[in-house]
Amino acid sequence: MANVLKKAVSQLFDKLSTPSQVVAIRAWQPATLYEVDVHLPTTSMEKWTTIQRLKCKVAEFEYRDYTPATWNAEEKICTLYIQAGHDGAGSRWVQRLKKGDKIPLGVAHAAQVPTKEGKILCLGDGTAIGHFLGMKQLTDRKRFPMEVVIILPEIYQLPSSLIANNPEFEFIFNPHGNSLETLEQWALSKELSAYTSVYLAGHTPLVKSLRKKLKAIPDVRATFQAHGFWS
Repeated sequence: MANVLKKAVSQLFDKLSTPSQVVAIRAWQPATLYEVDVHLPTTSMEKWTTIQRLKCKVAEFEYRDYTPATWNAEEKICTLYIQAGHDGAGSRWVQRLKKGDKIPLGVAHAAQVPTKEGKILCLGDGTAIGHFLGMKQLTDRKRFPMEVVIILPEIYQLPSSLIANNPEFEFIFNPHGNSLETLEQWALSKELSAYTSVYLAGHTPLVKSLRKKLKAIPDVRATFQAHGFWS
């Protein structure tokens, strides 16, 4: 019965998915995080007003959701950031991916951007890079100044363009430390009452625990948005 349901879901996905093609792949060294540029010829990116999630078929009956981090609506090209530091279907898929490959993508869901003006604090792991870059592209910096901290499990050679174009982003290399403790300590070093919105994204247990800890602080009045991507 389970296989019948999986086959039905797969057929429905194939029917509803949007055709796309890989136009470029860049690996951060060590090669466990990839930037993948994808051309979606039939997608109206200029209509995006929320942080998108695209569902990708990475193996037979296996799907993963990825966030367009940046996009050019005129060229219909978006960039996905995909972390591949663990042995999973998504990691194996992106490691095999090459320029010219055709991949079916479907709309998964979307996350809202802030509506109340004010400072935004974003905390997450490597799987949240696309989420926070997507938010940046959708919001005005004067009305919604951002401060972003990404904790990474490897000591990567970060692309110089990423650093130069995103001064709001701070990357913390934490190959052997506790990600929750590191992000919590960083957050507690800030005047948290100054933020209007707090966005948490990445590893689901990390997101849940960090949200609970920060919301318990008496002078924090920000609106919290939490998005767990993997467990």
